[in-house]
This record gives sequence, structure tokens and C-alpha cells, in this order.
Amino acid sequence: MRRIVIIGGGIMGSAIAYSLARAGAAADVIVVEPDPTYEFAATPRAVGGVRLQHAIPENVQMSLYGDEVYSAFDQHVTGGKVTFDPAFQRLGYLFLVQGAEALASLEANVRMQQSLGVEVDVLDAAELRRRYPSFSFHGVDAGALSPGDGQIDPNAALMGYRRAAEGLGITYLKDRVVGLDVVGNKVVAARLESGASLPVDIAVNTANCWAADVCAMIGMSVPIEPMRRQQFHFLTQDPVEPFPAMRHLAGLSVRRHAGVYLCGHTNFNEAAGFNWELQHEVFEESLWPQLAEQCTAFETIKPRGGWVGHYDMNRLDGNPVIDWYDKVPNFLLCAGFSGHGLQHAPAVGRAVKEMILDGGFRSIDLSRFSWQRILDGTPIPDDGPKA
Repeated sequence: MRRIVIIGGGIMGSAIAYSLARAGAAADVIVVEPDPTYEFAATPRAVGGVRLQHAIPENVQMSLYGDEVYSAFDQHVTGGKVTFDPAFQRLGYLFLVQGAEALASLEANVRMQQSLGVEVDVLDAAELRRRYPSFSFHGVDAGALSPGDGQIDPNAALMGYRRAAEGLGITYLKDRVVGLDVVGNKVVAARLESGASLPVDIAVNTANCWAADVCAMIGMSVPIEPMRRQQFHFLTQDPVEPFPAMRHLAGLSVRRHAGVYLCGHTNFNEAAGFNWELQHEVFEESLWPQLAEQCTAFETIKPRGGWVGHYDMNRLDGNPVIDWYDKVPNFLLCAGFSGHGLQHAPAVGRAVKEMILDGGFRSIDLSRFSWQRILDGTPIPDDGPKA
């Protein structure tokens, strides 16, 4: 019996735990999660997009598997005494670009996505205006539309994975890892806030925005840090025809969400760290004028507040690290998803199970997301949409 301690029981830790349990290893696994309500966790504060448009083939492949799982969740995630429906809907994604260089990049990425089976096409501004007449598409040369991309209830997905894992025998411990004891080059114990200690054969760090703190316990320095993402709700007086989630690669995004409209904002230059302030002036002074420029119905709106969440941002390249630590080879880091964690959790859960039980990747080769690239300071080239 191996003692596998998963540090962090959010969507990633729970998907890994579930995959291990399905493979018959439930008795070996304990998940340490300090807050079973997930009040400040990333997943319940996510928007819930499952998009297939990425600039890296591995990310597309992971999203395709996420789409497969979330669209038939009750068939893929089973075993829980209570079931959860993530309410998968195919609302589509539309990524907008301006300029010849951005368009060439978009077209190249679309060709790659199509080669992997994604339904996606590049539409010029005239065609976009024909399909979505409420929008001006001012300053837009083209857009890539993937109409089958989905949206889910993030919290239902998280709780569905957790309850299924528990139903298959996984133990969740309400506690916090505050230290890791290393003997030689191996983690041998996890010290808990309660004063208890857990023996460790394999430690899996899925602590999301807190992953760097866990890494620091063994002297591992990673460029993963919390980055605020603000979401704003609003209503319109005038109707707008149904439209996919729209995002300009320059940053503006808008979508339908639970009977209202949702506009998101991420300042990638903001200082690192947790910041829970919702800056209404950002919406009123910056986002609202941009929305009104694109759609006259957005000129007269009723703001309805919003919320703040955080990405576990990998400052090197915006992509995760899914790898063993070379200096402590029984420590596996699985973090830095930079806003992609929800959509990629099913594939990563399966992949980490393969790393632990099968000795390496079997379904999707994710070796590109190595620890070595962090050591080398070599980012993965990624000119696709961020988060």
C-alpha cells in the first residue's frame, strides 16, 4: 500500500483522486483540503467555460476530453451517493482579432484545431455582422467561431468529482498542510495545522493559488502566483440576439450567463497576490464604454455587481506544470493552469493517475508541461487566448 497525499481538494485534486479510485487505488489516497465549503477556492468562482480554442495542441486535446466528460458527466463520473449535474450547454466561443499578424496567427491556430477534430471556422467582420447584427465589431478584422464549445456549472463539477471520489473510498481530511518533512531526497511526512502528521510515499501538489507555498516547503521555487480576475454582471433594457462568448484577444470579454450578461476583466500586469476587491470603476470607466462601442443595446444597462476570483497564474508562459520535482522525485506538482483548470481537470486527473500508477502518460502526452522548462526559463510558445 502506497500512501498518496493530495494537497488541495479542489477540482484538480478531486479529479486526480477520482481517477486513482477508479483504478482501484482509493485505499492509498488521502486528500487534505482545509475548506470543504470552498469559499475562496478558484473553481466555484470560475465562469465555467469549456473551450476548444487553444494555441497548443495538448491544451486542445485536454479540452476535447473535458468536453466529452462534462457533456455526459453522469456517465463518466460515477460512484457518489449524491449526484451533481454540471448543466453542460453548448453556447460557443468567438475569439476576435485585429491586424494582419493577429489574423495570421488565428488562422494557423484554427488549422491546428481543425486537424484535431474541433468544429471551428474563421469569419470575416462582414460575416460576423451578418450573424450577430446587434454588434458593430468595430476594430475587428475577423473572428474564430467554435459553436460547440461549452459552459458548465463549476461548483457542480467540483462537488460531482469530490462526492464520486468519496463514494469510491477516497478520504478527505479537513486540515491544512503546513510543512513537508524530507529525508534524503524524499518527502516522508506531511505536517498538518491540527498538529497531526501523515506518512507520505507520494505527495501531489494541487493547491492551485497556494501551490507555490507548498513547493516552498521543500525548497522548490515556482513562478505560480494568484492573479485577480474580476467579473461583472449587468442587464440590458433592449434585447440582444443569442451570441457566443465573445472575447477580443486584446482582453474584453462578454457572454450570457445565468439570465444576465457577464463581462470579465483581467489585468495581467497587476501585482501578484490575493486581492478580493471588486473595482466597480473598472467596469464603469473602461469596460462599459468598450461594450457600448460594440453593441448599442449595451449603452443603457443596469449593473448588477459581480465577484472576484483568482487564477493560479504561471508567469513563465500561462501553462501548467505537471511533473515530478527532480530534487525530490516523489513530489508531483500539478498547478499553474492560469485559468484553464476547470476545463482541463478531467484530462489531468486521468494523466496524473497514469503518472502514478502506470509510470507515465498513456492517453495524452503532457510531457511538454515539464518542470525542466521552468528550470531552463524556456516558455512554451503560446499566442492563443489567455485564460
